Amino acid sequence: MKVEINVAKIEKRKEIKEASLVLKRLEEKGLKEPAIASGWIRGWLTGIAPSDIDIAYVGDVHFEEAQKYLQEILDSLNIDKTPWDIKGIWNAQLEYPEITTTERNYLLFYVDSIDSVYLASDGKLHDTTGYGFEDAKHKVLRMNDFTKMDFVYRDSKLVYLCLEGCRRVAKFGWTPTEQSIKLIKDGLSLWSKLSESTKKYFIEHKIIAKYQKEEFLKYQAVYNTFGWGFIFDEALKFLSE
Repeated sequence: MKVEINVAKIEKRKEIKEASLVLKRLEEKGLKEPAIASGWIRGWLTGIAPSDIDIAYVGDVHFEEAQKYLQEILDSLNIDKTPWDIKGIWNAQLEYPEITTTERNYLLFYVDSIDSVYLASDGKLHDTTGYGFEDAKHKVLRMNDFTKMDFVYRDSKLVYLCLEGCRRVAKFGWTPTEQSIKLIKDGLSLWSKLSESTKKYFIEHKIIAKYQKEEFLKYQAVYNTFGWGFIFDEALKFLSE
């Protein structure tokens, strides 16, 4: 189903203008390229309720310092802090020094073209992949192709991307591209390589926290099309323990 998107109209929204002002103030505090992408922007683009506001950035400022800055800025501007994930503000370069731009962070670690559209301090929505706006109109899952990135991923990160791809099809009703289907299926072999604690994390946070138990069978059917349906059985075992 096609969704009409007016990017200029979204950029004029009070919430967007406030968020871009916060990003501008964070830049003045020394954060490099602070931006907002994923759930909150995805909501505005696809006509669903925007989720938490997550900020990513690069540069020298530690994320603990950035948390303080964000708290102070929201207070000074009298902005409701409820939707802001203050503790989740993240310096991608702190973990991976080779990541020197926020766009690079989105291409590597964000799931797809729609989730990689970001709001910058200039008040504009930027389509990192060049497909995000169009894919949002048609609700297409076009995963960022981690096999073509000049980057060595941890197995757990690839499993995360695969599970999140499944969730966008199951929960949001997006249609995956052929390459997205292949990427999700190819990630299956990595599950057995994960530690038990990492598996537990995914079961708790990517299944139990995302779906009601009575919804399991409904969504498991979608995950089964990619080979990932077994994770709901694991979740049921976990809940019965």
